[in-house]
Amino acid sequence: MNSQVNRRFFSAVATGAMLGLSKPVAAVSMVNPTLDIHVHLFGVGDSGSDCHVAEKVSRGFLFRHLKTMLKLNDATNGTVDQQYERTMVRQVAESELSMAAVLAQDAVYGANGKIDLTATSFYVPNDYLFEVVGRHPKQLIACPSINPNRADAIDELERCHDRKARMLKIHPPTQNVDLMDPKHTKFFFRCRELDMTILVHTGHEHSAPIFSHELAAPRKLRAALDEGCRVVACHAGSGWFSDSPSYLGKFLQLLDKFPELWGDTSVLGTAFRAQDFGLLLDSGKDVLDRLLHGSDFPFPASPVVFADRIGQDTALKTAELQNLIQRDFALKKHLGIGEASALRSHRVVIA
Repeated sequence: MNSQVNRRFFSAVATGAMLGLSKPVAAVSMVNPTLDIHVHLFGVGDSGSDCHVAEKVSRGFLFRHLKTMLKLNDATNGTVDQQYERTMVRQVAESELSMAAVLAQDAVYGANGKIDLTATSFYVPNDYLFEVVGRHPKQLIACPSINPNRADAIDELERCHDRKARMLKIHPPTQNVDLMDPKHTKFFFRCRELDMTILVHTGHEHSAPIFSHELAAPRKLRAALDEGCRVVACHAGSGWFSDSPSYLGKFLQLLDKFPELWGDTSVLGTAFRAQDFGLLLDSGKDVLDRLLHGSDFPFPASPVVFADRIGQDTALKTAELQNLIQRDFALKKHLGIGEASALRSHRVVIA
């Protein structure tokens, strides 16, 4: 890194460590509703949620940093599960966005199709997701997570659809899913029949242990796309500037071939993905029109890194926003894609 990038990076990290809850920034419009398509539900299971976090994750710096940043360490203020839910819902409600799609996280499943928590980094059950969304129907919509390796994957898909879910999430590198495995064809066919949008993590993963980065290669999406499914490539195949290989180009190639493929902008506002985000922003209207707004809450955006594009004063003011969902949205509005991509998120998935 050169000295200028270094200064920006450390400023961004320092800003990202601050968190509080701001007052509402604007009245939410339901005439033209906007959607953050990528907000994580999280829990440790201390409220009967059945959430699970592996010890190797809970002892890591990132986990401990996020708990501190979100102020989840006050035992007098309820369980960690409860504190996270309150913080997440409040930040959605106090942002300019109409609502957020909240993501569960399915487990790893063995060759017998049964759950394997010993191999699972973190687990947020679909039942807990529906409970949380049911308590906050004006702010949240449910995005269950279904690992197609599970023996009852199609049954779970139909159950979630019956509970009014319109989308689902798969995280191949952490859930050990090869989307190209022929055994998943029936699952994707049923997704298309039910008109369920499939969100899939693409690109390099750095927040949890993985089985293989190749499981997140955009080319793996062809299995679902060939079945006619609507697919959202989470993070648009991006990675850190230090990652190899780069998958962004492969994502862009697929956009030309599959009109039902979209990308989301979750975590692209962070320091390490700024290079790939810049390439996307400079790729032209045809690419920008296929991007959906997502924040990847609770991971904080780093507006200072984008000072060259939005101006230093604007970057610093945006970095001061304590509401992480609003900070991410404001950054992307200043970059020229926030409002349009948030409207598009709602239209593509909900409308």
